[in-house]
Amino acid sequence: MTSVSVSPHGLLYSGETVTLQCDISDYTDWTYWWYRNKQLLSPGSPSKTITTLSDQVSQYQCQGRRTDRPQSSQRSVSLHISVTGIKPKAKVSSDKKDILIGDSMTLTCTVESSGWRFYWYRHRQDSEPVATTSGSSYTLSQVSVSDGGQYRC
Repeated sequence: MTSVSVSPHGLLYSGETVTLQCDISDYTDWTYWWYRNKQLLSPGSPSKTITTLSDQVSQYQCQGRRTDRPQSSQRSVSLHISVTGIKPKAKVSSDKKDILIGDSMTLTCTVESSGWRFYWYRHRQDSEPVATTSGSSYTLSQVSVSDGGQYRC
């Protein structure tokens, strides 16, 4: 048996990179053959990295071949890859314009679609998030000077 999986899971947006993984249940020493829309791509490794295109809708399959018996595996069931479009922008707003030490404030992240997990950053987005929320808001209680900065979601 042969199967294909994709990582990461979920919605795919134009320009994102995903990795396909081919798993063959028995034997070893396989050479992995990849197919896109039933057309043979070059033989390769058990994993294949692709960068999604804006208009891409594709079916991916893999198959193993080797010199010993059995010489080939079954071809996997097709894995459907569909690109959703351009990734939506996130926008942060605050419930207060002016903040005093000791106040609380709530930041809200607005995104045009639903089902998101929200990562909150202070200062730089390449740093560790200060919080992760399943809802679109993040509340800072009893604000101090050290909470100052630019927040992003």
